[in-house]
Amino acid sequence: MQLDFPDHFPIRQRLMRITFDLNNTLIWGEYHFALKAPKRKLWAWLLGKESLRAGTVELCEFCRAQGWELWVYTTSYRSAGYIRRLFWLHGIRLHGVVNQARHNREVRVRSTKYPPQFGIDLLIDDSEGVRIEAERYGFNMLVISPTDAGWVAKVQARL
Repeated sequence: MQLDFPDHFPIRQRLMRITFDLNNTLIWGEYHFALKAPKRKLWAWLLGKESLRAGTVELCEFCRAQGWELWVYTTSYRSAGYIRRLFWLHGIRLHGVVNQARHNREVRVRSTKYPPQFGIDLLIDDSEGVRIEAERYGFNMLVISPTDAGWVAKVQARL
């Protein structure tokens, strides 16, 4: 049976979900890169311990302008509340957070990260190991080096 909808009938399409890794991708880990001062400086002074990589805010604004959802997928045990607060300090609202605890609860595939479980369309990460898992399990991933000064343009070109 085929359903015919009138031309004026709105069919809601699912938004594209973009997810970012944290350590060595958006937050200092083993590598140091330029950081962006938070938008909410007083709150950051009271609540924040970490800052985001320079270019993160602009890239997230680009994604928002396209109507895409922004997520974080990390192997750290930082709480979802902490991660949301960190991004809020920079004026960024996240649609979803997958930390290691949530990954362990919900993912049944033996993989460091498995974005398809959460309907994620593109994972942006620094890990070559995760890239190998992306090839093995067939999910979409872009490797961004912590030392790549042109990382924002690279992500925008891929999107």
